[in-house]
Amino acid sequence: MRISVSLAVAASVLAFGAAARAQQPLQPYETDTTETVVQPAPIQPAQIPVQQPIDPYSAYPAPPAYGYQAPAAGPPATPAPPAYQQGYYLYPSGGQAPVYYAPPPNSGCCCCCQQTPCGYRAPRLVRKRVWDGARRFSLGAHIGFLTLNQQVGNDQVTLGGAGFQLRLRSAGRWGFEASQSFLHGSYWSGAFQRDSFPFQLSLMFYIFPNRDAHHFNLYGLAGVGLVADSVTLNDENRQQVTQDFTEVEVHAGLGAELRFKWFGIEADARYIALWRDSGDAPGSYYGNIKGAPVQASSEGIQGNIYLSLWF
Repeated sequence: MRISVSLAVAASVLAFGAAARAQQPLQPYETDTTETVVQPAPIQPAQIPVQQPIDPYSAYPAPPAYGYQAPAAGPPATPAPPAYQQGYYLYPSGGQAPVYYAPPPNSGCCCCCQQTPCGYRAPRLVRKRVWDGARRFSLGAHIGFLTLNQQVGNDQVTLGGAGFQLRLRSAGRWGFEASQSFLHGSYWSGAFQRDSFPFQLSLMFYIFPNRDAHHFNLYGLAGVGLVADSVTLNDENRQQVTQDFTEVEVHAGLGAELRFKWFGIEADARYIALWRDSGDAPGSYYGNIKGAPVQASSEGIQGNIYLSLWF
């Protein structure tokens, strides 16, 4: 029994050795002559195209309804302005800068598709005014006299005093004056006193235009006015009384001006004619009496010297 088991073990060992001697060792660097199954090459993923810079204007094409057409290939050219876009920014293609067209007269607006104008209007350009060098406004004071063809005893009536005036001028040769004077005269040691207050409106014409460069100027004037008179005298009872009169006057004269920018000196002489209002007392009491305190009509010469500030 033991002999049989030993023989079986020995046979198994011999068979395993024979099989080991029959198998050759593998050579890792020798070419394998056996048939090799060729695997297909892997499929490469599709290439994503490189993104180009975005054209900011290509994203805003003009609406097809308005007849917009893309520009033809070739050198860039400025398209003619469509009627509905005149006066406003366009959206050109090809990366060009926006083009602005001035709106023609009576063109349609941008807020609608109609050719007739609507309520919107493009803002109007406002030009800044530039001073033209003409001073148009002056305020001033004057002193003067008024001599009338009237006698008080052996003295001719001459009144003197002062006043103020307002003058306006255009840039050319025309002007306007409003003047108020306060005049006084006293005779017979104060027994006869007259106060007159001429208010005059005058249209003026200057020889030279209104410019600071013209320091010397000549002017003529003519106008109308009202004169309020207050006369103090002794009545038939040797009592001192005061009587008030109103006169209408017209005048015309010539003058000269010496002006240095904002400061001016003027002088003029005026012929003046006056008519007393005899509709009410005391004017109606005297009528045409030659020795009336204020005559029914009189005439004389008025002269003034002015100091003015021009603005």
